[in-house]
Amino acid sequence: MRLTPVRCFTSLVDKTARYHPTPITVAQLTEFGKTGDVSKSYEYLHKELPIRISHMVKELQMLPEALLQQHSVRQVKDMYLKTFEELSEFHPEGRNDEQILSRFTRKLAEIKRRHQNVVETMAEGILSLKRNTGDRFDPSINYFLDRFYTSRIAIRVIMSNHLVLFGPEEQAPGHYGIIDPSLDVHDIVDEAASGARYLCTHHYGSCPDIEISTISKKGNREGGVTVVYIASHLHHMVFELVKNALRATVEAEGTHPVKVIIVEGEKDISIMVQDRGSGIPMRLHDHLFDYHYSTAPEPDVQSRIPPLAGFGYGLPLSRLYARYLNGNIRLMSAEGYGTSAVVYLQTLSEEAGEVLPLFNKTSQAKYQIGQMVQDWNVAGPTSRPIWS
Repeated sequence: MRLTPVRCFTSLVDKTARYHPTPITVAQLTEFGKTGDVSKSYEYLHKELPIRISHMVKELQMLPEALLQQHSVRQVKDMYLKTFEELSEFHPEGRNDEQILSRFTRKLAEIKRRHQNVVETMAEGILSLKRNTGDRFDPSINYFLDRFYTSRIAIRVIMSNHLVLFGPEEQAPGHYGIIDPSLDVHDIVDEAASGARYLCTHHYGSCPDIEISTISKKGNREGGVTVVYIASHLHHMVFELVKNALRATVEAEGTHPVKVIIVEGEKDISIMVQDRGSGIPMRLHDHLFDYHYSTAPEPDVQSRIPPLAGFGYGLPLSRLYARYLNGNIRLMSAEGYGTSAVVYLQTLSEEAGEVLPLFNKTSQAKYQIGQMVQDWNVAGPTSRPIWS
């Protein structure tokens, strides 16, 4: 493939980044999964994906020079530039050509495979820089990573939805694309807790009990709380929080069970994970969602069994999954007692909309601050139709 001249290609990225990404809601994804067709998906994605990727490239260019010089970071940047160039070859008229539609779907599958290990590759560059700089870590890096990984999550969601509906990926029974319209929260919590229990037992030889209970707007009962959501995202969040709670309990030599309480409200579904693992000192609270911050020793990356902790990515990535669809994760800890972590989900699928970073003058000015104001784009009930 002949590459676009550098100057023209850079100009195309800059031009595309002037457009705002169009966030969508879970309700819109669900409705499209019921009635959408491949040409409408193409019409949306062939425009939307280059816009989202161009914003990521522009943010990458804002990184400190020392980080940009890391080999793995250059790899990531080149990967996104290659993907942007490939997607830019598709044009609006392609929606009426079956061969182009098929080629587009194959290209999305190829891109998804190519970007499979982006989190690990970027983490390698950050870790390499951190080893060289110690605690002198540029504060803009956490800000960048929140935005970069959120964009990655969002891009994979809309690509995966297309690949499940029209490509080689299998659609789960009863799903609309990647959306489960009646996701049983208790089932996901129980599955995630089982995975965390296995890891804890492997690393420590034993595991505290895990108690799961449900409080719904219909009264106290076990199970029965459902939500329109992406199952893998919820599993990721709950698994991480339960894993942390088990580790804290074991290392504190505690005997109390880890409690997971599912609470169904009118507007929110909350999943609270509570431990009696001696808690976290207040002076550390501000660092709990920092990347590469962990109270555990750095794990052995060669081990065939996933580590229980130590990479410092679990909590910040989990919070991004929650925030991506207008939820959140919050922690409250009392040193000497224990920690409570809460996952908040939107009850209504119309309110569960993408929260996407915007690269603009505001984000450039705030690159040293990292506040989620004016430089994020949020989908909501009033969002215009995407597939018309």
